[in-house]
Amino acid sequence: MNDRTPQAAVIGLGFIGRAHVEALRRLGIPVRGVLGRDPVSTQREAAALGLRPYFSLEELLADPAVTVVHQCGPNDVHARHNHESIAAGKHVFSEKPLGVSVDECAAQLDAANHAGIHHAVNFTYRGYAAVQSLRDLVQSGELGDVKYLRGHYLQDWLLLDTDFNWRVGAAPQETRTVADIGSHLADLARYVTGLEPERMLARFTTLHPERHRPLGTVQTFATAQGLTEPIAVTTEDQASLLVTYSGGVQANFELSQVAAGHKNDLELDILGTRGSARWRQEQPEEIELGSRDAQRVIRLKDASHPFSHYPGGHPEGYPDAIANVIRAFYAAIQGRPASAPYPTFQDGLAAALFTRAAYQSASQERWITLERGRDVRVSVL
Repeated sequence: MNDRTPQAAVIGLGFIGRAHVEALRRLGIPVRGVLGRDPVSTQREAAALGLRPYFSLEELLADPAVTVVHQCGPNDVHARHNHESIAAGKHVFSEKPLGVSVDECAAQLDAANHAGIHHAVNFTYRGYAAVQSLRDLVQSGELGDVKYLRGHYLQDWLLLDTDFNWRVGAAPQETRTVADIGSHLADLARYVTGLEPERMLARFTTLHPERHRPLGTVQTFATAQGLTEPIAVTTEDQASLLVTYSGGVQANFELSQVAAGHKNDLELDILGTRGSARWRQEQPEEIELGSRDAQRVIRLKDASHPFSHYPGGHPEGYPDAIANVIRAFYAAIQGRPASAPYPTFQDGLAAALFTRAAYQSASQERWITLERGRDVRVSVL
């Protein structure tokens, strides 16, 4: 370690918080400690990870050794925690959504820029080497002029009416499926093509207007024993989006968290005047190419790209993608060239604008023009 080595603290110890700790350790970035949802769970999880427990945000921010805060807590604490971290002079790497509204996201971007700190939002799928290759392929003109995008993000983890998660209880305007998984597809499309969404027509549907929330802290046991209570659902299980991008490029996106048999089925298909290219998250090292004059072929990731760390034929996946985004962010903090662009608070704001437009369109049953309160463009650092 040297004087320029940043040190991290992680807020939130669920699936994604633990993934951040693992990635930081793989990258050799010191993790000072962790902050969980309550003192008991914080103590338990910190002990399991061999890290210092912080029992309040104030205690974490008062630690002078902490230079970077990783925000992996629930959505509704992101804005408050991130503002306080920025005010304390810490760099912030936040899970998405950056905030639960456009205003929250814009305020954080303004605060971060005013403070001069480094900031990032974890749109993980940018971290795959094949996504970087796909972006290079599109930008090179190999597909000709991009004319149409089609894609989907389908899951089934909320298929049953007894499936429950804190996201189900979000306010309707925050959305669920669009904010949770649609934001990833929207960011992927922006990043790969460099196009900005301009107009949208959205339709929301809810498979289960009522779900059964488990009573107690052990959800699987409570559900199995029938210890549940009914709760009205006001967020969408599924969304269909028609989007017009800059230059008149049209897109058709399907989103669902109740699509039986689909686990983490994220796909983006880019159709150009000379060819097409499709990337699927569940086959993350492959790009499927098509043209009129040849059968569809598979092009593997570019093993020479900085986001590839193993020779060809040695698969890399989701944990590697998270590590790549974090690696690029810390390179910027240390004044080193980033291996590839990473998503910033500006991209978090763009996702919030996309989400708001989807909600407005679905609730008003009409086309919506995306508002731009500032110059929002895909981050290329």
